[in-house]
This record gives sequence, structure tokens and C-alpha cells, in this order.
Amino acid sequence: MGKINSCLKAVFISFNSLFSAVGLMLIYGLVKSAGMSEMERMDAPSVIWVWVFAICMLGISMLGIHAARTENKSCLKVFAGFMGIGMIVMLIFGIAVAVLKKPTIENFQSDEFAKIMKSGDAKQLLETLQKHLQCCGWTGVEDWGTSIPHSCRCPSSYGKLETAECKSMPEGFTGPSDIYSKSCRHAFVYYVELGFKISLGIIFGFFVIAVIGLIIAINMIHQISHHSSIGQTALALRAY
Repeated sequence: MGKINSCLKAVFISFNSLFSAVGLMLIYGLVKSAGMSEMERMDAPSVIWVWVFAICMLGISMLGIHAARTENKSCLKVFAGFMGIGMIVMLIFGIAVAVLKKPTIENFQSDEFAKIMKSGDAKQLLETLQKHLQCCGWTGVEDWGTSIPHSCRCPSSYGKLETAECKSMPEGFTGPSDIYSKSCRHAFVYYVELGFKISLGIIFGFFVIAVIGLIIAINMIHQISHHSSIGQTALALRAY
């Protein structure tokens, strides 16, 4: 008979097997995409951090599986330590993201940033944003003067499906007859805010997972210790 409750052990092993699979998929994805142009354009530190995250996830999960299968108290203590560290790291990241959210959004909404986006050097970037975010101008169509680029053109299907997406070209301007009605600043800030919300959700999710992992590991350690103490007491009674 094992020292750990069989149901608890099964849940713990399943829990770690899932994250082992996720870690393996991340590593596989990194290896497969190593030669792709999209990965080459990414900053090297970003790729390194993804590698570190994937390897740590795989390693800690495998440690948890081994500790549960062998009912090794020392390995469970190490696993619990990693879960405790993970909780602290996720808490720090969560606070940092929450603190940075407001000033980051305010920076993108500021007049100073609007001047940068209206400058000649940022025109190419603005046109790229217009194509992907379906918007026109950083603060509005007026950013382009009287000559509106083709990237502001709003397809006629948008006008039929969602009239708020398109508007007619203002008088005195040259360019597409139908243009996107929303500004790129509005669209960009929306996605930045969404990114912060998703990041906080992911961080909170990993924090909860670390808490659950820590609680289960401590429970399993307690069960092993309790089983060992019972066994020692029984041996002492027999010797007596």
C-alpha cells in the first residue's frame, strides 16, 4: 500500500503531465520555428526567455511526476520550493504589469506621442497600422493633410455590414472615397489594454496553479511523514 492517497497522486501526476506536454510543445515549436523569418526578427532575449520558460516548465513538471510516482519526500520538498518561488515571481510580475498599465496607455494617448506618429519617419509605421488595425491616421484622417493614402480605404462590404466602420472622404481631400472612421490611436490603445488584461489573466492563472501545486505537494509530504511515523511507532511497539 502506498504512502500517498491514490486519488491525490493521480490528480498530481495528471496535473504535471499536462504541463510537461505544454513544455514539450513549446520546445518543439521553438525548434521548428528556429529558421523562420518571424523568429529571426524577434529579439534574442525574448527567444531566450521563452526557451527558459519552456525548459523550466518541463523540468519542474517531470520532477513532480517523479516525486509522486516514487513517493520521494525530498523531491516533493524541492517541487514545493519551486511552486513557492513561482508564486512569488507571478505576484511580482502581476504587480509590475498592473502598475505599468496606466502610464503605458497614457503615454500612447499623449500629445507628444501623437507628434512622433505624425512625423515623416513614422509614416511607414502608421500605414502598416492602418492596414492591420483598419483605421486612418493616428488621431484622425487630418494627420495626412489633404492627401489620404490608399491604406485608409475602407472596403464597401464594411459599410454594408457595419456602418460605423466607414465614412466618406471629407471634402477638399484626395484619396479613397470611403475611409476608416476610427483613429489608429483608439484602435492601438484598445489592443494594448487588451494585451495587459490577457497578461494579467495568464499571470493570475499561473499564480493559482502554483498555489494548487504547493498545497497538493505539502499534503503529500504530510501523508508520507504521517505514514513513516506510524511505521516507526509500530516497529517500536514490536521491539518493546
